[in-house]
Amino acid sequence: MGIFQKTDNQPKPGLQTIWERFPKFVLGFILVSLMFSFLLSPATVKAIKTPIKELQTCFFALAFTCIGLETKFTDIFKMENGRPAMAFIIAQIFNILLTLGVAYLVFGGVLFN
Repeated sequence: MGIFQKTDNQPKPGLQTIWERFPKFVLGFILVSLMFSFLLSPATVKAIKTPIKELQTCFFALAFTCIGLETKFTDIFKMENGRPAMAFIIAQIFNILLTLGVAYLVFGGVLFN
């Protein structure tokens, strides 16, 4: 059965389930964006821009580390005879080769001399 197929025996998720699964950081992002756009002065935003950028980098790295620590690769390889895992690996190889090609064109002097 595919991930998007609905079966008759599954109940429709309620508001509580949606709230529990909703990524709360989205609300924080919207709140902070509104605060920086409408409540803080441009001088204050400019003064705290660099420290905030450094915090952003640290939290971004921490978030991806946590995602990696939570990933159970054995479960992925067991699903549907490993087809999702193979799709992921093929997509990553394509992404790496594409990125390498673009980096060569841009930084190797082929496109911009």
